[in-house]
Amino acid sequence: MLVRKIIKDLNQMGQLSKIKKDCQVINISVVLLGKKRMREINFKYRGKNYVTDVLSFSYLNSFSHELYLGEIVINPEKAKFQANQYGVSLWQEIKMLLVHGILHLFGYDHEVSLSHARKMQKIEEKILQNL
Repeated sequence: MLVRKIIKDLNQMGQLSKIKKDCQVINISVVLLGKKRMREINFKYRGKNYVTDVLSFSYLNSFSHELYLGEIVINPEKAKFQANQYGVSLWQEIKMLLVHGILHLFGYDHEVSLSHARKMQKIEEKILQNL
């Protein structure tokens, strides 16, 4: 239900038109991984040898009126650490990571520039307010 709500909010913000107009079904996989495997994947695919909180892999495969956007991988241990650091619940942090990951699937990248980061953060905040 949470992913559905995030996608609905993105659609209302006009973000789905960037992907596919005639799509009736959108699929996203969400995977929870431990620190060791998360570090391995981060290194393998991004060349960064550390544990990260969330990774997104965009596939953008479409099958008639279905779209498989991609996969979001979340490290719950890192999420718990960050939740404690930010003074929020684990569930709040997981929701934020899920929104963040989905935005990556839509092509947003906060590492490109400060303006990209600000735009992505603004959309994240708007969606999180609605959840």
